[in-house]
Amino acid sequence: MEIPVLGELETAVLEWLWEHGTAETRDIQRTLGEARGITLSTIQSTVERLHRKQLLMRERFGHAYRYAPALTRAEFRAKSIAGLAGDLEGADAAGVLAAFVDIVARTDRSKLDELASLVEAARARQVKTRRGRA
Repeated sequence: MEIPVLGELETAVLEWLWEHGTAETRDIQRTLGEARGITLSTIQSTVERLHRKQLLMRERFGHAYRYAPALTRAEFRAKSIAGLAGDLEGADAAGVLAAFVDIVARTDRSKLDELASLVEAARARQVKTRRGRA
């Protein structure tokens, strides 16, 4: 699944659902919408767009739907990064990777070791795959 570009309200609704779990649109509007001065119909339209973009699942609950994220926050972020990296080629990809490593180093140096382990695991999988083809 390719992650579509989201508007600010779509992002806020998705974040709200990751924090609160499954909810009806009126639940989202009561907390998120009222705080922003947004009507129930605007929240309903936003949730419907997220559902059509396959980012929310829904289940009928009486006369209404209950919505839940189709991906976890971590899955969403991973797919977003993978989509960005997949769109890059050559030198652009190298720059993005270098920037990513710099960001990781600045935010949590211990994550550099985890990143190195992930790179080694990916290399090992590639070697194993190549051997399987030969």
